[in-house]
Amino acid sequence: MIKFVLVNNRVPARDPICACCGKRLESGYIRATHANLKYCNLVCYGYTPELAATAAAEQTRRVS
Repeated sequence: MIKFVLVNNRVPARDPICACCGKRLESGYIRATHANLKYCNLVCYGYTPELAATAAAEQTRRVS
């Protein structure tokens, strides 16, 4: 089962923000396949899913 996809030299069209730290995704990212969350690096991807979900919800609240 694939848990993540490493995307090189691309920026996502929607929500180009890391789900964990909130940094803007510049020239590549990691996408978690189970939750469709995007991360700027393996350190951010390594955080627990609960922390990432909390960060994503917080980012959604800031945008709204």
